[in-house]
Amino acid sequence: MAVPPDRSPDRISPGKAPEPLEKPVTAGQTPTGFDSYMQGTGTRTPQAGQTAPTGPTPMDVARGPTIATSGISFDSIFAQTGQVQDSLGTVEKQLKDQNLKLKRSQSHLVKQKLGDANDHIRAAASKMGMQLEEGKIPTGLDALARFIAMVNDGQDKLSQVQDKLKEMSASGANINPGDMLSIQVKMGLAQQEIQYTTTLLGKVIQSVTQLLNTQL
Repeated sequence: MAVPPDRSPDRISPGKAPEPLEKPVTAGQTPTGFDSYMQGTGTRTPQAGQTAPTGPTPMDVARGPTIATSGISFDSIFAQTGQVQDSLGTVEKQLKDQNLKLKRSQSHLVKQKLGDANDHIRAAASKMGMQLEEGKIPTGLDALARFIAMVNDGQDKLSQVQDKLKEMSASGANINPGDMLSIQVKMGLAQQEIQYTTTLLGKVIQSVTQLLNTQL
């Protein structure tokens, strides 16, 4: 009896391996392309007619600063609160800039960041035995006026914290190292939220100013 011919398909042999999207990076070589973007080592070349962006972006600020954990004292925390106050002063000045035009999403973000900053300040104060109430913003205010009220509330809280620090330092009061570190971290987080807001507002003002100059 004759055996029927084999009509099964030919065996599929493995094809050539796909080429990698990125060339292997050797020791001492700077990564390029997508890897460089993810690692933050790449640079973008501006196209004709475009200006290379300057200063940190909101995402850069969101990564947060490195908070030192050595040499914490009443004086160092006092200085830290002064830096936070200065940053809030910058935000208030930006909010009063005539070229500031916020979109709804940007307004929501500013509100969230300023609210979080004030929460961090109150949390730091609680570690010092202070119970600072959440600021009550008057109703009927527009977005910018409400943000300015939030800034003023934060500055008032920081002034109370500074008065408490002076009192505790003068009386020789002690706070356990864990609470001291917590106060520093909370103030650092407040500074981070405010710095993010400053960067965001600065970018908005810059873009609107450039647009107005182009139209002129």
